[in-house]
Amino acid sequence: MNFTSIDIGSPHLTGTTKRVGTDIEITAGGRDIWETRDEFHFAHLRVTGDFRLSACLASLTMGDLYTKAGLMLRASLDAGAEHAFLLAFGDNQPRNKNNGGLEFQYRTQPSGSCTGVYPPQPLPVQPDFPVNYPQVWVRLSRVGDAITAEHSQDGRTWRTFTVHQQAFPATACLGLAVTSHNVNEPVRAVFRQVELS
Repeated sequence: MNFTSIDIGSPHLTGTTKRVGTDIEITAGGRDIWETRDEFHFAHLRVTGDFRLSACLASLTMGDLYTKAGLMLRASLDAGAEHAFLLAFGDNQPRNKNNGGLEFQYRTQPSGSCTGVYPPQPLPVQPDFPVNYPQVWVRLSRVGDAITAEHSQDGRTWRTFTVHQQAFPATACLGLAVTSHNVNEPVRAVFRQVELS
């Protein structure tokens, strides 16, 4: 896969994407991927029709509690574009309606607000969807308008986080997204075994 690397939303700190062997390392700044406008680094390609993208997120440094990295489908490269995003945080600290490290979010209208999808409530004592680096496996797929987000702790046994219905253009931007959430501190994410089918 030949990803194109770009900063979305003109973050204060410039991001980079580089290959190290078979790994993909992304350094990113950015205020956030949330609300009505995003700032992040995106390694992407154009896909048409149905797909399945999977990766092992081996590491993620934290510039903030809400540093995010994961797999994104995006209608365009505009800062306020519609998107669907299966994301991992840097650890399992409690955040809003979550005590694990995995979430899903989406934006259905250009420059509209984002919506978060959280684990089933009430939250159990042990998180349903923890992150355990270096084994944080994520998978995002599209069949028609159905976007399925899945998680695995070994890359073999997958568990569905959510199935989300959202219409995207037939050809859209798909790839690896990382944001620091701290405009003055870059973060680094390492993705391994990135596979697209």
